[in-house]
Amino acid sequence: MIVSLAGHVDHGKTSLVHALTGVNTDRLEEEQARGLTIDLGFAYIDEGRIGFVDVPGHHRFIHNMLAGIAADQLTLLVIAADDGPMPQSKEHLEILSMVGVRRGIVAITKCDRVDSARVAKCEEEIRDLLAGSFLQDAPILCTSIEDPTSIEHLLGALRDAQTDELDDHKPFRLAIDRRFTVKGAGVVVTGTVQAGAVADNEFVYHYPTDTQLRVRGLRAQNETVQRASRGDRCAINVTGLPLESIGRGDWITGTPIRRSREITVELDILKDFPRTLKQWTPVHIYHATSHATGHIALHAGSRLSPGSTKLVDLVCEQPLGVLHGDQLIIRDHGLDTTLGGGRVIFAQANLSPRRRTPERLAMLHAYHAQDPKTCMAKLLQAQAFEIEPFSALWQLDQSELANLLKTTGAIEIAGYAISQATLGDYAKEVMRRITEQQKNHPSSRGLKANAFGDIPDPVINQVLSALVQNKRLAVLNGVYGLTTHTAELPVALAGFWQKLQKSLDTDQPPSSGDLAKAWKQAPTDMHKQLRELAKRGLIVQIADHRFYLPEQLEQIAKTVARMAKSAPFTVREFRDQTGIGRNVAIDILEFFDSKGFTRRQDNHRKLLREHL
Repeated sequence: MIVSLAGHVDHGKTSLVHALTGVNTDRLEEEQARGLTIDLGFAYIDEGRIGFVDVPGHHRFIHNMLAGIAADQLTLLVIAADDGPMPQSKEHLEILSMVGVRRGIVAITKCDRVDSARVAKCEEEIRDLLAGSFLQDAPILCTSIEDPTSIEHLLGALRDAQTDELDDHKPFRLAIDRRFTVKGAGVVVTGTVQAGAVADNEFVYHYPTDTQLRVRGLRAQNETVQRASRGDRCAINVTGLPLESIGRGDWITGTPIRRSREITVELDILKDFPRTLKQWTPVHIYHATSHATGHIALHAGSRLSPGSTKLVDLVCEQPLGVLHGDQLIIRDHGLDTTLGGGRVIFAQANLSPRRRTPERLAMLHAYHAQDPKTCMAKLLQAQAFEIEPFSALWQLDQSELANLLKTTGAIEIAGYAISQATLGDYAKEVMRRITEQQKNHPSSRGLKANAFGDIPDPVINQVLSALVQNKRLAVLNGVYGLTTHTAELPVALAGFWQKLQKSLDTDQPPSSGDLAKAWKQAPTDMHKQLRELAKRGLIVQIADHRFYLPEQLEQIAKTVARMAKSAPFTVREFRDQTGIGRNVAIDILEFFDSKGFTRRQDNHRKLLREHL
């Protein structure tokens, strides 16, 4: 069991740990010189079964205090009898509650320095402080480092609070708070196991580098072990990275985790925070042992009042490795005080350009669920969604993910999950938009796939292909239109088009310059008319001054597909096969590259898909 101490500066936390364990946790020279805890300190009793994490009480070192606590720990809230509850007593209590700590004991220290009336008054003040918190029913023990009996009573209470080993069967996660080298062993990292378990000789991952490391030795609760589990204070000897590549705030994990710069949280603002939060408020963000600066981006409205709970986005300047359900502590950048805590709902690597769209808000509402099955079911009701971020946020293995997809009836399309009902809704929406486009613009042949940017590319491509296969849509040069629609052209353009078709219907159509010369037109006028026809999908512009009929390109694409089936081919081989001149051949192949039909590798082309 790990016991994390909390409390105001100079209330006797370090002295109390020393009385309990015989260990002075102020290991730094500066700490000993100033009589002030700056960084984390550690000590153990009962053959390592109980470990203590001593944290700084001074407000300037609150970031180190935050690095020393975890949800599965028991807290020992330390309050001096002569002072009673102080500002950091209250702030530490709020922080402990926001990170999910649910068990604790209160120790009144320095009871030998005051009379019994003052001790009773202090206890009364503490009860007022604890009212409504997770410690409201916690035992309150009077102690003095000069009174061994009081220390024994506290030890007895701590031993009574011990729980069985925690093991949640989730992937292993340890937040690094220290790293150093040991002669003859190499790099050692320490921290509290946040989830899962790790065994000696296993392979783990380092965040943020995603480097695979091997465990070559374990200590838990200050004892050499073969396995460490959630809640253990752990030291891991790892190989695979030099010491300088590892730092506080990094993670050791059983599976790789994503780097996230935009994190959606359910943010609880403290009731006594002194001001209303505005859009883009600068903040400090604390996650386990890591720290980032960033801003609050509001979803709706322009302000957040003290005591409110809202979904907000944290836009981080430094990425964090968060998972769904992780707890964050948010501190005000200017006031240097805690403003609230947040539970992670969603996280993504890049910043969202459409943060307030109904589609995104519906997605976030689904991710607000407490379990992955409910979350997936809600997502499927709303829209198609990416499977990989979903699986990563919930830390699902392949079998868990496959089972969820099966039980929810999800359809997989190129990395996306979608319900049959939503797929049908997308098809209806596509038909509606194309019908509206051709009704309002009779000369238009329809819409390209990129006109449906709110629908994921793989999904819209499948929807369009199915509609074409069912003969509800026709496609020409990437433009999708109703099979019953014929594009209307202005009279002058229609005449130009009728004449042009004969000129372009050759193995190697003339350039726009050659056409202008042959028709005795200004090159700019010719080019303008050609571009107008290209906009309508009647011809295809493959280069600055070169245009093809769509059916010609389709035939050339079939030739390319046949050539590429055996092996990648060169420009020369393509030229010889088609009889097209070298310069035009290069224009065609570069056009195919731009459409994702082919890809150039050195001097060869390979086929990326079967159809243009």
